[in-house]
Amino acid sequence: MLTKQQQRALSLSILIAAGFYLFFIVSSDTDKILNAVKQITITDWIVILLCSFLNYLLRFVRWNSYIRSFEHVIPLKRHFAYYLAGLALTTTPAKAGETIRSVYLQPYQVKISESLACFFTERLLDVTVMVFLASFLFFTFPDLNKSYAYFIISLLVVLLIALPLLSTALPQSFLQFIINKIKHHKISSILTHLQSLLRSAHNLLTAKMLSRGLAIGLIAWLLNGFVFYLILVKVGFPVALPLALTIYAISILAGAASFIPGGIGATEAVMALMLLSINSEPHIAIAVPIMTRLATLWFAVCIGLLANAYLSVNNSQKTQTEK
Repeated sequence: MLTKQQQRALSLSILIAAGFYLFFIVSSDTDKILNAVKQITITDWIVILLCSFLNYLLRFVRWNSYIRSFEHVIPLKRHFAYYLAGLALTTTPAKAGETIRSVYLQPYQVKISESLACFFTERLLDVTVMVFLASFLFFTFPDLNKSYAYFIISLLVVLLIALPLLSTALPQSFLQFIINKIKHHKISSILTHLQSLLRSAHNLLTAKMLSRGLAIGLIAWLLNGFVFYLILVKVGFPVALPLALTIYAISILAGAASFIPGGIGATEAVMALMLLSINSEPHIAIAVPIMTRLATLWFAVCIGLLANAYLSVNNSQKTQTEK
């Protein structure tokens, strides 16, 4: 069940997104934008949303394998509901709101450090996959924008350092050294929790777990990239699939780097600018990002809210039964 504070934050993000989308639709050629939207048939939307849902399903398979690696077995149906419930708060910076799953999993003796380690590893692998897809930039973009290139290269360097380092015990040892030197209780407590998280994440970054997690993540995010590609094709602006994947990946990374909740505005803006740079019409550059985000980000939020409602009703019925 979402807290009132979480509900307010979610409502605010929805209002901001709605205002943002409405502003760009009204300030542009509204008729052309609406006509572009009409090009997507009901059958197309079913395929698009199915791709998005398969993305969530694959990421849950990975998440469940991480939780099971800590020797926790949770009823699959309920665990899936917990995972989906976290999607309701995906419009938080770095998707941090999704850590609400840690609360749901506590009754099953899943430690906070373990579930947070799973969340941390998920985000790390997702960024790695998106950087890999964004790297197509160097092969697919005819007019290479140097700012995008520097952005991707910087992320690649960080990941090439971080992944091997996190697979060792060096970060934990370094934190222990600092903890021993610092006398401030609150700071040392925070660092101790971080050390515990990294210790748990270390178990998820072995060669076998890492390769499996990256493979699942790659398939999952390819599905979302395909959503963007399919929408482009259906509105009459077909591009090569690798180019579509590149634009989608860079836009998502830019939105994440902005630290704006859900990347709202930043992701759509970068997506639109990149479409304009390959000579799309302005109404296409506005309609496609909005539809893509509705089919991915906001569809996830809707699924998450439904999962929260299911859990709320289910827990209410359980409480009444116990009485």
